[in-house]
Amino acid sequence: MSLFLCIAAFFACVIAGRRSLVSGLVVLMGIGYGYGIIRANLPDPYSHFIFDAGVVGIYLTQLFRPLTREQRLRTQGLRPWLEFLMAWPLLLFLIPNQDFLIRVVGLRGNIFLLLFLLIGARIVDADRYNLSLWLAVLNIAVCGFALLEFFTSVERFFPRNEVTRLIYSSKDLVGYTAYRIPATFSGSHAYAGTMVMCLPFLFGALQQKNKQSWQTPLLVAGLIASLGGVLLAATKLHFVGAAATVLVAVFSTRSRSSQFLGWLLVLLALGWVISGDERLQRFTQLQDTEMVSERVGISVNQNFLNLAASYPFGNGLGGGGTSMPYFLQSQIQNPVGIENEYARIMLEQGLIGLFLWLAFITWVLAQPGDGKNSPWHVGRRLAWVTCAAYFASGLLGTGLFTSIPQTCLFLMNVGWVAARQTEPVREAARLPQITEQGAVTT
Repeated sequence: MSLFLCIAAFFACVIAGRRSLVSGLVVLMGIGYGYGIIRANLPDPYSHFIFDAGVVGIYLTQLFRPLTREQRLRTQGLRPWLEFLMAWPLLLFLIPNQDFLIRVVGLRGNIFLLLFLLIGARIVDADRYNLSLWLAVLNIAVCGFALLEFFTSVERFFPRNEVTRLIYSSKDLVGYTAYRIPATFSGSHAYAGTMVMCLPFLFGALQQKNKQSWQTPLLVAGLIASLGGVLLAATKLHFVGAAATVLVAVFSTRSRSSQFLGWLLVLLALGWVISGDERLQRFTQLQDTEMVSERVGISVNQNFLNLAASYPFGNGLGGGGTSMPYFLQSQIQNPVGIENEYARIMLEQGLIGLFLWLAFITWVLAQPGDGKNSPWHVGRRLAWVTCAAYFASGLLGTGLFTSIPQTCLFLMNVGWVAARQTEPVREAARLPQITEQGAVTT
C-alpha cells in the first residue's frame, strides 16, 4: 500500500504540476499535510518516501520550464548560493565515512528540499494569492482533526509504534497527563511550524484589494485556524514565532478602525478560549526565565566548540543528527548529536558547510524590501520576520530542513525574501480567481 501511495503521489503532483504551479503546490501540500497520519498508520519503510515522491513530481514539472525574463532576474542572485549549498554536500557524499544508506538520508536532509528556494523566488503575486486561499482551506481542515484529537484522544488517530514514538513522548501537559496535539502531522512541532509558515501568505492575501466576497471570510478563518493550531500543538518555540509575526502584522497594516476592532475581537476570543483550558497555556512557561536560560544554554553552548575541534570536516552526512528512519538508526557510525541546527550542519558538513550557511543567511536577511507600493509589501515583511525568527530558532533545536511540509513553506518564504526586486509596482494587479477546475484566471 505504501509503495502504491508513493507512485500515486508522484503522478498526482506531475499531473497537477503540468497544469500550473499552484495546482502542483496545492496537491503537494495536501500530501504533506496528511503525511504524518498516513505514515503512522502504515509504518513500513516505503511510507517514509510518500512526500518525497510528490516533491520529485513537482521538480520534474516546474524546474525545467523556461523562465520569463522577470523570473530570471528574480532568481539571479539566489542561484550561485544554491549551487554552493548543494555542491558541498554532494562532494561530502563521496567520502565513505558513513554507511551508504546513512549518507543518502543525510544528503536528502541537507539538499533535497533546497530547490524550494527557487520556487519561492519564482512565484508571482497572482499565484501567491491563489496558494494562500488553498492554504486557508487546508489549515481549516487540519484544525478540525486537531479539535477531534483535543476533545477525544490522540490514540484514536495515531497507533503506538516506532513512527509515533515522538508523539507519545510529548505527554507533558497538565502535570504530564495530556499530549500535545499533532493534528495530521508527524508531530506537534511539524503542525505548529507549518501553521506559522502560512501566516505571511494569509496576512498578505488579506491586504489585497478586489477580493470576492467569500474570500475574506475564508482567509480570516484560515488565519484563526492557523493561530489555533499553534496553541493546540502547545509548542513554545512556535508560539514565539507566531506572536512575533502577529505583532509585526498588526503594526504594519493600515487598517480601518472597523478592521482593527475585528482583529481585537478575534484576539480577545482566542484569549478567552486559552484561559479556559490549561492544555492551551504551555506558552506561559516562557515566564520562567531560569528555565528558558537553562534551555538556551544546553542547545547553544553544550560541547559546540569541542565538537567543532573534533569534527572540523564533519562526522559524515547523516552522522550529525539528520532525522533518520528508525530502521536505519543502528547503522550510524560514531553517533553524535546536539540539539542545535547549526551544530548539526557542522557535524555533517564540517566548518566549511557551516560557514556557507551563515553567509547565506546573512545575505538573505540583508536583501532590500519591495517598497510600500507593492501589494504584497506586508506579506513579504512577515516572510522576513518568520525567516529571521526560524533561522534564530535553529540555535534551540533541529529539524528546520527536514520537517514536512514546514520546510517547503519555510524555504519558499526564504526564496520570496531573497528574490531580486525587478521594478517598482505602480499599482496592484487585479487578483486572480479560481475556476471550478482549479485554473488561475486574471
